[in-house]
Amino acid sequence: MKVSIVIPARLQSSRFPRKILQNLGGIPLLRRVLERVGKLQSADEIIALVDDENVLQRVSQWGFHGILTAKDCISGTERVVSVAGQLAGDFAISVQGDEPFIATDLLEKMIAAAKSAGAKNAPLSVWTAIYPIASSEMLFNPNRVKVVVDKNDRAIYFSRAPIPFLRDVKDREQWPECYPFWGHVGVYGYSKEILTQYPFLKEGILERAERLEQLRLLENGIPFQCLRAQEPSISIDTPEDLAAAETFLASHPEF
Repeated sequence: MKVSIVIPARLQSSRFPRKILQNLGGIPLLRRVLERVGKLQSADEIIALVDDENVLQRVSQWGFHGILTAKDCISGTERVVSVAGQLAGDFAISVQGDEPFIATDLLEKMIAAAKSAGAKNAPLSVWTAIYPIASSEMLFNPNRVKVVVDKNDRAIYFSRAPIPFLRDVKDREQWPECYPFWGHVGVYGYSKEILTQYPFLKEGILERAERLEQLRLLENGIPFQCLRAQEPSISIDTPEDLAAAETFLASHPEF
């Protein structure tokens, strides 16, 4: 099985325009992500999926391969689907272009799990990752996507709301102490077959309500197999997130 790592990166992000070109520790954010995933030993190719010609030129100058995609893709998944026929891999892992600290061991674990499932001819599913939520602040933050999983770590539902609702715990500050809540790491692993099916899947009422792209697949009966990560990945969604990432980087020179 060949594996493609794809990095969807939109220039005009609604909350933080041009964030992928903002410097983090003196290096553009998108370049940091590319160099981070470039450490993977088991990836056959790494491709940035960008929607701007100037960004494409920068990717080439940094020594990486890029593909120019349409500006009107409404999600990272749509951007990956639009280039599926150009990928060398039988399996594609999508890492957002605003996650400079993505855990490479998690990606290696996902690749190994997908290869094992493929060897066993297991039913098609999408791979993603979850992490334990430790604070009520994180739990009640709508920008932190929550996940409910079954006993086999398959996703039952994704939501911006804290799920499940703890009816008998009145003090919400205590919720994380009373139940193992899970957050979602926005990395996805797709087989070529699922990417081929995606254009025929219609947006459903859950996706429209939550504005979460993963719900389109779940609503159409395609399951998510979740891998457990130790910590949330740090994504850059706002200028404040970038400032926090600078602080994190200063105390973590390994990045």
